[in-house]
Amino acid sequence: MTFLERLVDQSSITRRQLESLTSYVRVSTGEIKLKEAASLASQGRTRGKRERPLTIGSYYRTVRQARKNVRESLITVVIALWLGVTSMEDVRRLFELVGGGTRELSDEEAERFAQLLDALLRRIIV
Repeated sequence: MTFLERLVDQSSITRRQLESLTSYVRVSTGEIKLKEAASLASQGRTRGKRERPLTIGSYYRTVRQARKNVRESLITVVIALWLGVTSMEDVRRLFELVGGGTRELSDEEAERFAQLLDALLRRIIV
């Protein structure tokens, strides 16, 4: 299980939404085609005894749900800032911990990140 997958368990998006968002980013950069993205999202999805491919419409619905959840999470952060529940500096530090998120963390780095994230979250939530 990747570090990102472990974070998803504590987030407002599902693993399927994570997979769809990941492939959506790859489509938007031209790395893969839309049909391939829907096919990737189908992997591991079974009904009965045979796997059925995910339709492009279902794929887009999952991407739309994931984007909505991410948007709502960001708005929640804005509300917390507005109410003074957290400070801009603490939110900035939290996002700096994440960085670009472009590489997989080693087990040691992931553990250190989790500890820092937990400590920061306990501190910033009044």
